[in-house]
Amino acid sequence: MKRLALGVAALLSLSSAAYAAGPVRIATEGAYPPFNFTQPDGKVAGLEVELANALCERMARPCTVEAQDWDGIIPGLLAKKYDAIMATMNITPEREKTIGFSAPYMVVPAYFVAPVKSAVDGSPESLRGKSVGAQTSTTHYRYVEKHFGGSVSLKTYDTASNLLADLKAGRIDAAITTGATASDWVKGDAAKSLRLVGQPVVDPAVFGPGIGVGLRKEDAELKQAFDAAIQSVVKDGTLARIAARYVDFSITP
Repeated sequence: MKRLALGVAALLSLSSAAYAAGPVRIATEGAYPPFNFTQPDGKVAGLEVELANALCERMARPCTVEAQDWDGIIPGLLAKKYDAIMATMNITPEREKTIGFSAPYMVVPAYFVAPVKSAVDGSPESLRGKSVGAQTSTTHYRYVEKHFGGSVSLKTYDTASNLLADLKAGRIDAAITTGATASDWVKGDAAKSLRLVGQPVVDPAVFGPGIGVGLRKEDAELKQAFDAAIQSVVKDGTLARIAARYVDFSITP
C-alpha cells in the first residue's frame, strides 16, 4: 500500500508539473522575411518560427506561434495575449525598461539599401538631404535618429514589405533594415534595381548585444527554460543548420 501511495503521489506530481509547464504562446510579426512571414494559407513561417519550434522541443513544452502587428507586439505580451516574442527584436536598454529578454539567439547586422543608380553609399555625406525609410519603433529607426539627426528626412513604415515597396517605387532614396532582409531584397525581384550600400551598420549602444526572446519580467522560470534551450541549439549546431536554410551568413551569437 505504501508503494502504491508513493506511486500515485509521483504521478500526481508529474501531472502538476506538466500542467504548470503548459503550452508556450509565441508571437512573431509574420511580415519580416526571411525571419518571419505569413504564407498564402495564413500560417506563419520563417527562420524564427522554425527556431521557436526547436526551442520548445528542447524545453519539452508544446508551443503555438501566431502573428501580431509590430506596433502592438510588446503591449500584447504585457496584456498576456501570449507568453513570448520572437520577432527579430534587439535587446536594448530602452526595451528592457518594459520587458525582459532571454539570452541572445542571433546577431544580425543592419544595412542601408539604395537604388543601383543612386550615389548613396551609406555615409552621412551621401545621405544628407535624402529621404530614408525605416520600420517604425525599431532599432534601425533609432540608429538613423541618433547618427543622422535632422540631416535626412526619416520616413517610417509599419512593415518591411511596405518599406521595400516605397524604395522600389522611388518614393524614398534609401532604406535601412537587417542584413538578411536587405540581402533577401537584392536577391529577389528587386535585384536589378537595388543594392546594399556601405558597410554593415553596427552600434552596440543602439542595437544591443543581439536579438532575444521577449518575455514578461516576472516570468523568470520561462526565461531560464529559453536560455537553456538557446544554449543547447547553439552548442549542437541546430541553430546554424536552421539559419543556413534562410540566410547566407552566420547569425550565431
